[in-house]
Amino acid sequence: MDNGSKKFNVLPGLVIAAILIGVAALAAAVVAVVRVGDSNGSVATSMSGMDMGMGSGDMAHMAPISIAGITDAPSDQGGTRLKGVMRNGVMEFNLDARPVWWRIFGRQRLAAYAYNGIVPGPEIHVPNGQRVRIKFTNHLPVDTTVHWHGIGVPNSMDGVPDVTQAPIKPGGTFTYEFTARPAGQPNGGGTFLYHSHVDEDIQMAVGLAGAFIIDPPTPGPTYSVEKTLVFSEWTADAQTGRTRGVMDMAGMLPNFFTINGKSYPDTTPINVKVGKPVLLRLVNAGQMSHPIHLHGTSFLVVARDGHPVPAGAQERRDTVTLASGERADIAFTEPMRGKWLIHCHIGHHLTNDGAMPGGLVAVVNAT
Repeated sequence: MDNGSKKFNVLPGLVIAAILIGVAALAAAVVAVVRVGDSNGSVATSMSGMDMGMGSGDMAHMAPISIAGITDAPSDQGGTRLKGVMRNGVMEFNLDARPVWWRIFGRQRLAAYAYNGIVPGPEIHVPNGQRVRIKFTNHLPVDTTVHWHGIGVPNSMDGVPDVTQAPIKPGGTFTYEFTARPAGQPNGGGTFLYHSHVDEDIQMAVGLAGAFIIDPPTPGPTYSVEKTLVFSEWTADAQTGRTRGVMDMAGMLPNFFTINGKSYPDTTPINVKVGKPVLLRLVNAGQMSHPIHLHGTSFLVVARDGHPVPAGAQERRDTVTLASGERADIAFTEPMRGKWLIHCHIGHHLTNDGAMPGGLVAVVNAT
């Protein structure tokens, strides 16, 4: 007020109104850009010179993956054992990465980047001390590498782009060679994994991960059933099947969840005999944490991250939580006949695009 009069200064109010209008326009522009990305597979890297505190790389992470060259998957089953050929004492494997349409349940297919065309990638299983040579070819429309998670490889074989190797370009090849031993415990053995180390929140989230099993030099207990379960999440448009990275932020939260590449009710049942010992190798190849719960009995955690837990230190539990990249081997016997569940205990992760039941559920059939 001026000299006691009631003349108000309206300038601050006008400034605030202008700011609010500008914010609304910016939000609308962001939505428009993301929608363009959904339909065209790319997003704008700049918006009329405006700085939103978000770099072009961040915007690219919100775009669907490129589906250039995508084909139907060669198989409907993921995680099958990869066959190798022994040459002069070295076990040779052929591995590639390619874009495929991957069926997760019913008729629902998603755009995936897949090792040898399946999700998860084929399981590599070798004894401790085995020299392996993995001839890798990149059939993706983008750069990639392969990282051997938890395995004691030479630095040049670690698969970190622009640190230990140049990114493998589309159409390029690279040969990984190392002796299969756990990192930090060379005389051990257990459950490990391999995955892309380029844009992991995108490439791992759309399928580029697989299990790598190293048998220890000294055999452990025997089991009537041994299964590997690889847990993953996806952010996808259910109608088009287009996928993008998974992040803990609006617009990129996952809406599909898979065990060995399938969502319930299409997850593969685990058939066991009452009273017979079972070993499940649990692998979290996703970006989110998963508390995995078993019905009908409890279990012993006999290994963590590929390293055996001494018998005196083994925990008896009915739920074990796996953060991203973690593994747990659990051993149990089902004492009663019936259909028992193993599932994630986060309700959201038991849905298929919001519909329940779905996602991270599998049935243990005990007979």
